[in-house]
Amino acid sequence: MSLTVAMGAPTTAEADLSRLVVVGDSLSAGYQNGSLLASQQASGYAARIAAQAGVGLALPLIAEPGIPNVLTLVDPGPPPIVAPAPGVSTGRLDPSVVATNVAVPGATVHDALARRPDFPIDSLTDLVLGLPGLFLGVSQSQVEWAEALAPTTVVVWLGANDALAAVIAADPALVTPLADFTAAYRAALARLAATGARLVVANLPDITVIPFLTPAGSVGAMVEAQTGVPAWIVLSLLGLEAGDFVTPDAFALVPAILGNPGAGPLPGSVVLTADEAATIQSAVTDFNAVIADAAAAHGAAFVDIRALLAGAAQDGIVVGGQRLTTGYLGGFFSLDGIHPTDTGYAIVANAFIHALNTTFGTDVPRVNVRDVQRDDALVLPGVGHPAASLAHPSPATAAALRAVLGR
Repeated sequence: MSLTVAMGAPTTAEADLSRLVVVGDSLSAGYQNGSLLASQQASGYAARIAAQAGVGLALPLIAEPGIPNVLTLVDPGPPPIVAPAPGVSTGRLDPSVVATNVAVPGATVHDALARRPDFPIDSLTDLVLGLPGLFLGVSQSQVEWAEALAPTTVVVWLGANDALAAVIAADPALVTPLADFTAAYRAALARLAATGARLVVANLPDITVIPFLTPAGSVGAMVEAQTGVPAWIVLSLLGLEAGDFVTPDAFALVPAILGNPGAGPLPGSVVLTADEAATIQSAVTDFNAVIADAAAAHGAAFVDIRALLAGAAQDGIVVGGQRLTTGYLGGFFSLDGIHPTDTGYAIVANAFIHALNTTFGTDVPRVNVRDVQRDDALVLPGVGHPAASLAHPSPATAAALRAVLGR
């Protein structure tokens, strides 16, 4: 049975959201299609919460074609053709704006606590947190900015990058140690709670639901459909077993291995084995326990993103009679395979709004997801179940994410 998105009738917001501050990473920054870009930032879940509540949220808007250059869908395929837009961004559209959405793409929990901008202005940390402050002698981390902004409500969604680096590199050793994560997360939430603001806190999804990773079985089916080589032979040549996943970089290597079996198997740098995936999944489960405990300790509204995406992965999400999936080009995730589409972010926004309203008795109206879907170019006609799709992320998606994570 599919999860159907309720639209919700508009009502009057009664919460004290007058000074809303957002702390987080790319997911909270409104990052989409491998890029931080003004037109996409305005469609992020945080911006939609502010709009629904009728309060301001200052965004550090980035000029076209975004940073990194936004990925564009040249041809939906199959297979889809994705390429970065040409040009070079000039950075912030308005460097005089002091952002109240201080989420920085690529940030870990420790980064939110301690990473400050500096000259030269050559990173997203500098662009988000350093303008206009650096020119006034002010250099503060996300948490320090949140403290300085005297918030009434703080939205906190942190921790994804403490596991994501391991996913992108197919290397579980890059997961943040649990002790370090725990210390940093507890410290961040304690400091944000000390401002007197209400907290709205979200947990992390299972890494295997993001279409950045392609299951081995889907790889075999895709290659067989495109080449006629039986899937079992494909998997044998590539060295893949049941439960394994590949990153987008793997697909560029497949033709050479099929043409010359001696060139195989795929290198470990592009394969996340079943055991490695389980290791990262276990770490994320531990992270989520830390997040839930800290949220409860500070009376925060809790947003169960893990459950939301688990349901979407199993049953899809019906919007306007169309079932969205978590597969690549399935309507929920954008071209980078990790960050939501406009429609996906609207669904996430409603999860935050629901938690805010049920915990604090506020009355923020829900986003009309159907309206967002109508204008979303990445909700393609005839979206089907990911198992039946020949779509997968291109190597360009991995390159864009490595650029942001510095890996």
